[in-house]
Amino acid sequence: MFKLYKCLPVMALLLGQPVQAEQMARCEERQVQGHMAQMCLLPGAAFKHDSYRLMVDGELIFSLTDDFAEDVTLVHRIPKGPALEYMLSRQGQDSVTLKGGCVPVSRDGAEVARLCNFHWGKVQVVKDVRFDF
Repeated sequence: MFKLYKCLPVMALLLGQPVQAEQMARCEERQVQGHMAQMCLLPGAAFKHDSYRLMVDGELIFSLTDDFAEDVTLVHRIPKGPALEYMLSRQGQDSVTLKGGCVPVSRDGAEVARLCNFHWGKVQVVKDVRFDF
């Protein structure tokens, strides 16, 4: 029998995240127009990159290291006909864009926080989520 918990260390290596990072994740959840959005900071080990993870309605949308989480644009072209789509992707157009980022906040020349904002089409799924260091 295949057990998921036995695969966590292997999956963590493949995803570049130590298993312990999941236990230290700092997450903010918000209800947005009937959808649950969760933005998480997964701290890296000393002198390693942090990761930012967005989940909407329990589905992983992305997980990016801090260097690539500052200015994010993801475009999804919705196929014609019946297709399994996220509810937020169905906004009446042929495509939907997820856009935003977790930008550095500095004080006295040092990064002290990241401020995250993301729009999924016309819906702001993450608004002013701040992770202080």
